[in-house]
Amino acid sequence: MKEKIKGILAGIALRIIALFTLGQISPILSACVIIERDGKFLLIERSDGLGYTIPGGIVRYRETVEHCVLREAQEETGYVVSITGFVGVYSALKRDPRFRAVSLAYRGEIIGGTQHSSGEGEACWREPGEVFGHMAFDCEKMLKDYLNNSLNLS
Repeated sequence: MKEKIKGILAGIALRIIALFTLGQISPILSACVIIERDGKFLLIERSDGLGYTIPGGIVRYRETVEHCVLREAQEETGYVVSITGFVGVYSALKRDPRFRAVSLAYRGEIIGGTQHSSGEGEACWREPGEVFGHMAFDCEKMLKDYLNNSLNLS
């Protein structure tokens, strides 16, 4: 419930800022990492009920995109990861119903840590067929792009 309230409040705040700046505000930047093991993917079953997402989150003001990926993966799943490649840029206007956001999706692998869950939700391993149709935002598109090994720039 806490995560859902944070998302709603962030959306309201950004809409107010966009109103005062006559729409001259940059979208929120986020990043995520797709990790595959034995045909299953590391996902977060969100605590706010929106469905499954790829581990990731909003880039903080004083961090790089890559640092965000590593931080968010560890916070949300318990795993220490490394980035091994790039999947794509996701910038559809309504890709996140809470606020205007652009996301960068990376490929990664686990290099340490122990799985745990967080306030975002439960970390879990799922096959694509188990989660397609039940993923939040445009995470299904990201996962399909990963599976098709195609670079997305939309």
